[in-house]
Parts: sequence; C-alpha cells; structure tokens
Amino acid sequence: MDIDDIEVFHYRPECHVAGCREPAVFKVAALWSDGTSRELKNYGLTCATHRARLLERARASSQDLHLAEGESVGPIQLYRLEEGRRDAELAPIDSPPPRSPS
Repeated sequence: MDIDDIEVFHYRPECHVAGCREPAVFKVAALWSDGTSRELKNYGLTCATHRARLLERARASSQDLHLAEGESVGPIQLYRLEEGRRDAELAPIDSPPPRSPS
C-alpha cells in the first residue's frame, strides 16, 4: 500500500452546548505555554449560534484557573475550525474585551 492510497480522516465535531446538534465551526481557546511548548487550551467547540454564550462562559470560568510555575495562558478567543489545519495553524478571529484599569 502506498501512502497516497490512504484516505484522510475527516473529523466533524458538534457544538458542545447541551442539546445542540449543529456542527462546530469555532474553537473557544487560549494560547497556553509551560515555557517549553505551547498549544491551545480548549474551552469548547461551538456553532455560530452559541459562540458568544460559550465564549462568555469560558472567560468567566477562567478566573478560577491556577497556573503552575512557568505556565502562562493568553486571553480566551474564538478560533475558526478549518479542515486540515492543526491548532497551531489557527489564528484568533476576535480580540478580547478591554481590561478594566486596576
């Protein structure tokens, strides 16, 4: 068997909101690093209808996140899921809300 004969696996995730059966088109995530590697910390997958709701919930729940020494997490943002692209190749499609002055 030649490598070109192998079919590509196609993953079609559903929205993570309970009761929604729509395909997920966005990933709610934040750039995470431990100082040596980096990846997207996943807060959920969502359809277009539920993206604001899931984004708001993720941002609220991230307030309780405790990081280990050397870890960092960026702002939670929306990333458009794209067939054939890995997390590291996705770019955020929104900007986080402005932070209030401390």
